Amino acid sequence: MRLISYLSIFILHFVLYGQTNTKFTTLKSALNEPEKAKWLELNCKDEQPLSQLEQLVNVQQLYLKDCALKELPKEIGKLQKLTLLNVQNNQLTFLSAELEALANLSVINLRGNDFEKFPSVITKLPKLREIDLTDNAKLDFSDVIEQLQQVEKLDFLYLSENNLTTLPEQLSLLNALQELHLTNNPNLDLTQAFSVLSKTASLKILVLDENQITGIPSSLSKMTQLEGLVLDGNPNIRLDQLSNQLEKLQGLKVLLLRNSQIEKLPENLDAFNKLAVLELSGNRFSETEQARIKNGLPDTNVVF
Repeated sequence: MRLISYLSIFILHFVLYGQTNTKFTTLKSALNEPEKAKWLELNCKDEQPLSQLEQLVNVQQLYLKDCALKELPKEIGKLQKLTLLNVQNNQLTFLSAELEALANLSVINLRGNDFEKFPSVITKLPKLREIDLTDNAKLDFSDVIEQLQQVEKLDFLYLSENNLTTLPEQLSLLNALQELHLTNNPNLDLTQAFSVLSKTASLKILVLDENQITGIPSSLSKMTQLEGLVLDGNPNIRLDQLSNQLEKLQGLKVLLLRNSQIEKLPENLDAFNKLAVLELSGNRFSETEQARIKNGLPDTNVVF
């Protein structure tokens, strides 16, 4: 799930772990071939106790999604080769200290759980680079961001679906952060958010899809470090205001405006002509308008 190129933003830039590995969906099958068990995606109906995970020392990716877990088996801490842990859509309120032993963990997905306090064990994982905290609205995100300053390699952060209204000022201190997802936070104060993010010097990609965005505050133009901007699913977005701000974002290379019921871009396309990629699929452009845009942006890869 790493950022690998501008075009990777199209597919949410997932790097497929274990492309040559077999996916095991039950503990029983994995225990029968423990040497091959590197990718474990359990269906939660397995009759084997999760404590037996400690026997699968070669596991690199572990998925325990939608399992109604209130706590994780402590045996996970013995999976020294684990690089990815996905426990989304459970009922977790804490993570045990045993997870501190996961020295190779680089990706953790905690979306859709019941955390009220940020699990501090996360700050002790030396290789951690990606954290998904989507749909954990009970968290105090000022405290979260303050603690995340200890995750030195963090460059990919999901804070989507958390009813955010503002962003903590400390977010600008996440010195390695390159990509931030803020999907479906419709009450987010964009003026304040852009002001904070403009100070986050390492930030390259910002995802703001499905945020009911209408006007584009002028503070967007302060984010001169941006290379990719995702605004999908915002059907009421003011394209004239967006166009005015884009002209000031000289480094922007990728813009996504998919699924937004757009029928026409502004007559003047100059604000878009420095883009490498303009993704407009899922909209309502006529063939005539598509041709006008293509002709007006000959050096941009325009996708309808």
